[in-house]
Amino acid sequence: MRCARTALIATLGGLVVAAGPFHAVPAAADPPPMIDCGDTYTEGSRLEISCHNPDSAPGTVDLMYVCSTPLDFGRRIVFNEPGFTVGAGATLRLTRDCGAEQVVVTHQLWTLTAEQRADNDARIAGIRERRDRATPR
Repeated sequence: MRCARTALIATLGGLVVAAGPFHAVPAAADPPPMIDCGDTYTEGSRLEISCHNPDSAPGTVDLMYVCSTPLDFGRRIVFNEPGFTVGAGATLRLTRDCGAEQVVVTHQLWTLTAEQRADNDARIAGIRERRDRATPR
C-alpha cells in the first residue's frame, strides 16, 4: 500500500473547509505602533488633548475643532492646527479653550508616526507621478 499526501476540500453551506497536510503559517508581524489619543476629552468650552507616541521615532498630530454658542449652532468657528510633533516615547498635552459662553461641538485628531507619514508621502508621490505621466503638462 502506498502512502500519498492528499488534501480534502469540501464546501459546507458556502464555507470552504479544508483538511489535509497543513503547513505552519508564519505569524503576522506586529502592527506598527500608533499614536494613542485616548485620554482626550472635552469639558464645556475646554478641549484637553493627550496623545502618547509609543514609537521609537517622532510622530505628528493634526488637530481640528469646532466651537459654537450653545443656543446658536449656526454660528460655528472652525480651528485647524496641523503639525504638532510628538517625540519618540513622549506624550503631547494641549489645552484649547473656545472662550466664554462657547462649547466644543466636535474635534478630530489625525495622528501619524514617522513610518506612517513616510508611507503616506510615498503613496502621494506615486499618485502624482502616475497622474503627471497620464496627463503631461
